[in-house]
Formats: sequence, structure tokens, C-alpha cells
Amino acid sequence: MTSPVAPILSSTVIQGLACPDCNSALSSHDRCNSCDRQFGTIGNRPELLPAAARQLTLRLPADAGNPGIIPRDSVLRFPKRHGQPKNGTYHLDLAHADVLTALPRGARVLDIGCGGAQMRAWAQGQGLEYLGVDIADDRVHDWLRDHGGPDLFCDAHALPLADASFDAVYSAAVWEHLAVPHLAAHEVARVLKPGGVFVGSMSFLEPWHDQSYFHMTPNGIYTVLRQVGLEAEFIWPEVNWPGFRALLDMGNKATRPLRPLGRLLNAWYLAPKAAQFALRHRRWPDRQDLIQPMANISGAFAWIARKPATQPSAPAWVMTRENAT
Repeated sequence: MTSPVAPILSSTVIQGLACPDCNSALSSHDRCNSCDRQFGTIGNRPELLPAAARQLTLRLPADAGNPGIIPRDSVLRFPKRHGQPKNGTYHLDLAHADVLTALPRGARVLDIGCGGAQMRAWAQGQGLEYLGVDIADDRVHDWLRDHGGPDLFCDAHALPLADASFDAVYSAAVWEHLAVPHLAAHEVARVLKPGGVFVGSMSFLEPWHDQSYFHMTPNGIYTVLRQVGLEAEFIWPEVNWPGFRALLDMGNKATRPLRPLGRLLNAWYLAPKAAQFALRHRRWPDRQDLIQPMANISGAFAWIARKPATQPSAPAWVMTRENAT
């Protein structure tokens, strides 16, 4: 029995497609009338990958490399609800779900690196218009294939989508797999509408896996977001996925039976930090009080960021992507 595939693209989605090479609007997913690019399909799904080289320009202020400019106290913090329920949608954090369910019905959500597109049914159940994209569908757990897979195949570094065409971008456990995360973040900022939201997560102390490229700290995540004009509202460690557990769980099959040891090591690491806080403040710490030591050993981080409703007239950080001649 073959797995179901994503539905054929609707006319509203096709109207929002853009050539990944020249960024001209596409009237169909077969061909670009401006640069005469021909596009293929995989199954019944378009494959809109770039063929031309791209040029990246980044202008930074003089203090860009100074970690002191990062407002960690106002950014490194937990949302009111966070974490991934055991029986919830795969990789969907409660904080991300809250952001997405707060969107008006009919809002457009782009899922970058959607894998099996397990978010499709959840998003559509919230009354949202969902588009799942990925560069391939051969690196997905077998049990996720039943969700239908991507609506179209593309490269996160050159999204074949019109400017300011989505209300939200969702990307869970993907950013470590992108070769140039700054460029991919630029694409997110480009396709987001003013005031749109970007929610995602990525590896920190997880092992090198599935040919991943970058595993980032909160400083790295904040800086990448800021470089493309996105404002970080929350960056937080995934508390049920400490690095000790991630190393044992993802190391190899022989270490997976030792997962309970990972939780024990995590508790052992945090216990003296909690005791020190309790002695100093005369109360037992909550999660926010321990966010720094939790972040130090986290297997992954999540974030919520937003595109400003109005862009500053002279932004300090500027990034552009152009076709290289």
C-alpha cells in the first residue's frame, strides 16, 4: 500500500508562487515566463529548486560581534506554556501552538522542513491555510509518511514564494540542517507579512545527526534573527530534552537503554544551582530562575520571533539576496 501524497496545489497557492531564481510571479508551477525556467515534479508535487547562483550581502554595525548587546534578560525566557506533550503533534511545542491558534481563521502558515507534513491536519483543524515545503521526502520517519508529505519541494535558502505572503512561518527541528541559516532566515523575513510571526526550534547539544550543519546557542539564534530584521520575543531551552538525554537517545541504539541516566545527570547538574538560588533568595526556584543553567546543557532551543509591523527607516543590520551574474 502506497502512502498518501499531499493534495494538488490550490489556485490560491499557485498565485503566491515565485520563481526561485528571478523571484518573478509564477502563473503555474511548470515554467517561469520571465526567465524561462522549466520545473519538474515528484509524484504530483512541484519541484521548484533554484538553478542560478545566489549572492548574499550583509551589512553589520561595528558592535555586531559584541555579546553585550544581546538583551538576554528580556529574550532568554520561557513562554507561559511550553513543552511538547507526549501524545501531541510531533515536534509541536505548546508555546508555538498558542501562537498559531491565536491567528485569525484563514491565516496562511508556511511549514519549512515539514517532513511528513504532520502539521497539516493540526493547522487545518485550527482553520489555518497550510503550506508544507521540504527539499526532499526521503529523510522522514516511516510513520510520518502517512501524513502526505510536502505540498511542494523547494530550498529554504530560495523559497519560491512571493514577498509578504504568509502570516506565520513554522519550522521545528530544521534550522541545524540548513547550510546557510542567515540566508534561510532572510527568506523567512521576506515571505512574512509585516507583523507576521516566526516560530521554530533547533539543535544545541544534540549529536551531529542527519548531516546537520549548525547547532546554535541562544546568542546565535538571537543574532541570526536580528540580522534579518526579526525581533526575538522568546528563546528558551527545551526542558524535557537536556543534552545528557539527547546524547544518549541519539548517540546510537546501544545507548538508548541508558536514557534514564540522562535524566539523572540532568537533575544532578541542576540540583546545586537550585540550592544556591534557594539559599540566596529564600525560596525554591522556578524554571525561569534556572533558565541559564538549563540553557547551558539543553539539547535544543525553541523561539518565537516577529517581523515588525513597520520596518525602521535605516536598519543597522541589512541582508539581501540576489542572483549572481
